[in-house]
Order: sequence, then structure tokens, then C-alpha cells
Amino acid sequence: MSFLFDARVIQDHFPGIGRVAYHLLAHLPAMLEANERIWALRNLAAKNTRYDLAGLAHPNLRWLDLDTSVFTPRNILASMRLPNAEQAKLSHFNYYVRPLRAPRPSITSIYDAISFVYPQYIASFKTRLMIGLAHRLAVAASDAVITISHSAADDLMRFFPALKGRIFVTPLAADDRYCPQPDAEQTRVRAKFNLPPAFALYLASNKPHKNLARLVEAWYLLRTKNQEARIKRQRSSAETIDSVSNEPYLVIAGHQDPRFPQAKLLAEQLGIAHNVQFIGDVPSADMAALYSACDLFVFPSLYEGFGLTPLEAMACGAAVACANTSSLPEVVGEAALLFDPTQPHDIAAACHRILSDENLRQSLKARGLAQAKRFTWASTAKQTLEIYRAVSALRHG
Repeated sequence: MSFLFDARVIQDHFPGIGRVAYHLLAHLPAMLEANERIWALRNLAAKNTRYDLAGLAHPNLRWLDLDTSVFTPRNILASMRLPNAEQAKLSHFNYYVRPLRAPRPSITSIYDAISFVYPQYIASFKTRLMIGLAHRLAVAASDAVITISHSAADDLMRFFPALKGRIFVTPLAADDRYCPQPDAEQTRVRAKFNLPPAFALYLASNKPHKNLARLVEAWYLLRTKNQEARIKRQRSSAETIDSVSNEPYLVIAGHQDPRFPQAKLLAEQLGIAHNVQFIGDVPSADMAALYSACDLFVFPSLYEGFGLTPLEAMACGAAVACANTSSLPEVVGEAALLFDPTQPHDIAAACHRILSDENLRQSLKARGLAQAKRFTWASTAKQTLEIYRAVSALRHG
């Protein structure tokens, strides 16, 4: 039995989706039975600086070169065929822009419904129409859809009721490199990015749904509250509050799209630019150490299909505070402090609790490490293969 797997998303244009596809291909072949194999579509012309496809070599994995770009009309109209007249029992496409004429049954991975939950974040009306059409075509062409959280599944069924009964959830996982880093590595990244001994960390883009402006506003409230507490204690001759909460320092890491400068401008307007440092893109080699070095990882996103970033932070031993929206509660479980991301006061209160309470920080770190271990790429691949077999049996049985 052969499965057709579209691995053309393993390229630089799809950093997140490409990671999922790569890890599936790294695990699936070894899980196949003697009569099963995977044919993986690849486009060698696509720029790929992240993943070594040659390193995925396995007797149960065969490559099928296709020079068709994912985004072209030719891709949507392409007719997928395996060589040597071998028949595919199922095809799996890892992006909603997919060929409509493919071996049936077919599965499409759709990772979130953000384009439909927050359409206002897509500036162009034409782009909204194209995204909606591509999703509708993908849903109609698919015998099943895979998504990455129960929250995302609920959202997709809300906008595409026909998916009820044929949508499956396969959670993601943090890569193996995300684990607590030694003190020397933490010291290295502090020096590299000129960071203080104690800091809170945000790591993601500045897209509107990431809610960065409210985080900056919360940081202003937190700093004001701490200043008032310090003055009050000094007047009463009480002990000075600890250095972590005395002058809270926020590091904002990740790609900063120049179209969305609101958070940086707000930090300047509120007079806290010296307490909010934007360090931009972080090389993958530094991310685990940065997570490990922070006293708090804070993630105020309004919507996430899965919420991989806080999971990575927990895997590195960080204490996490995150939004109580979309998939985030099901990912972090009881291992993070949740807040309402639409209320800067609530964000500030959660951050203050963690930064000012050493016992709470250590408890969250321990719980986070345990929670992160519940998610593995091997488990994701195993669940995916079970879906392949179940959907194939329904179609061909």
C-alpha cells in the first residue's frame, strides 16, 4: 500500500508547516508495515536552508520530483500519478492550496482558522476571497482534514460544517533541541544580545493577532505598579523588593514586520523604551538558551492553531504566562498562568505574580517540563499513520 505525501512545503517559505512535514517524514517510514511505503513529492527548485531531505533516506520512503510550485494554478489543476503504475491508496497534502485531482481518498492538513476568525487582519479584500476559495476547494476535495488542536478543529467546523465527522486532531511537539540549557549557554546569549541578568521574554512575530501592543501596555502598568510598591516600602522602611520584580525588563524577540510598528512606538510613547528591548530575529542555535535564561516567558497571542512557542519555552524550563484563548489552554494545561489577553491589567497581574514569587516560578518551571514531555513528534506521526489507515479502509474497504 502506497501513501502519497506532499513534502513540497519543506522549504523556507513555509517555516512552520515545513517543520511539521519534515518531522512526519522523519518518523513515518519506520512505522510502516512491510507492504506499505510513502511516495513524497518534492520540488528541488524551492529554497530550503532548514532541513536536509537527503537525511530522511529510508527503504520505505521514495521521492517523486515535481517542479510545480505550490501556489500556481498548475498545482491546483495537477493530476497526481505515481510512477510504474503503482497505485496510491491515499494522498496527504500539507497545505490548503493543493491539487484537486489526486489519488483518493485524500487528506489535507489545515492548521488554523485565523483567516476566518480574524478576517480584518488580511488587508486585501481580494486576498480574503482567494484564501476563502482555496479553503473551500480543499475541504470539498478532501475525504478528511487533519488539524493540530481541538480548538482549531472546532473553529474549522464552525466555518465549514461539512467537516463534522471527518476532521482529526494531531498535536504538534517541540523539537529535541528545546531542553534546559547549561549556565554557560545562558550567559553566552545574555552577552550576545546585551541582556540583563533577569528578564521576561516574548518570542514570535509582531503580526496583529500576536497582540504585542497590549503586552507593551501591560509592561507599562507593571513597571508603574512596581515603582509605587518600591516607594511605599521605602517610606515604611521595609525591605526592598527583589531585583527580578524591582525593574521589570521585557525582551521582545522575533521577526518585526515593518508594517506593524505599533508596539515599538507605544513603548516610546509610554516612556518605557529602556525597559523593552527589541532584538529581532533569533538564530535557531540561540533560541533554547534564550528560553532557558528568561525568568518568565509571556505569550499574549489572541489566536494560535496550536501554540508551539510556549510549549518550546516550557521544554526549556521557562515559567510561562500566556493567553487563555484558542488552543493555548489545551497546550499548556495546568503548567502555565493564564490571563485575558484583551485586558492589559490582567496580563500585568499574571506577569507580576510570576516575577515576584520565586516559589511560583519554580513550580511553573517543573510543571512546564512535565507538560512538554507529553508531546512528541513520534506520537504525532503515529496518530497521522492511524488516520491514513482508517481513512483508506473506509474508502477502499
